[in-house]
Amino acid sequence: MAFLLKGDSFFEPDFPVFLNREPETFATAMHTHDFIELAFVTEGRGFHYVDGECLAVQKGDLFLLPIGTAHVFRPSSSDPASPLVVMNCIFDPSVSGTLRSWIPEDSELQHFLTGEPAGRLNWYRCSDEGDQFRTLFNQALLEYTERSSGYRRMVTATLLQMLLQLHRVQTRAPQPAASFSPDIVEEALLFIEKHYSDKITLKAFADRAYVSVGHFQNQFKKATGQTFNHYLQNVRIEKCCKLLKTTDKTVQETANEVGYSDMKFFHSLFRKITGSSPQRYRRA
Repeated sequence: MAFLLKGDSFFEPDFPVFLNREPETFATAMHTHDFIELAFVTEGRGFHYVDGECLAVQKGDLFLLPIGTAHVFRPSSSDPASPLVVMNCIFDPSVSGTLRSWIPEDSELQHFLTGEPAGRLNWYRCSDEGDQFRTLFNQALLEYTERSSGYRRMVTATLLQMLLQLHRVQTRAPQPAASFSPDIVEEALLFIEKHYSDKITLKAFADRAYVSVGHFQNQFKKATGQTFNHYLQNVRIEKCCKLLKTTDKTVQETANEVGYSDMKFFHSLFRKITGSSPQRYRRA
């Protein structure tokens, strides 16, 4: 179940806009919010769970998320050397009155800026071409961080530029998809998230997609940067870590609950992924 993030926890008095740049972790919970969010993947690869969908993401992906959208980012690995870093620009609907007047009335963006739940589109995704969005995000974050004279107007003006650039992308003639993740891989990711404790095999997904095991493995690794088994192991250990921190279940019970019965293998895998034993992780 998603919890609600409120803009009042982030916004300054009289300026309901907030920007940050943060590495995503497995500890972040699924959430919704009472503000509008622009999220830009500035580094790495991972996954974005949005309203029941699991999307492979990489550097350059941009999401516009209206009020009430349930979502969370997840890195593709717990390795700190391969982080998933996201820049966020969140703003209250009260800001959008001025912004909307500059957006064409027939633009798909209009309903995102009304403050109402999603209309024709639940959320919007595009890829940065030519680093336009990266440049704008960096400019806005610099203004917000340094807080020089007139920074609020500069941030608001840059936010408007982001939205106008989004409008241009939306109205541009459709281009061939540049996604590195086929639909069959995204379906597998969503299935793993929901059924990680089951006996899941690579062959089962390959058969379901009517492709060879080798082809599916190649597509999966291309999308995630990991083999199928390594990804499944990371998800299971992530779930186990949560159980260790939030329940009184024994280590064996948590291992069994996420799909492992061979405790020797489990302990070895847990240490390999987290760098710690389950007992030490629980005490930390």
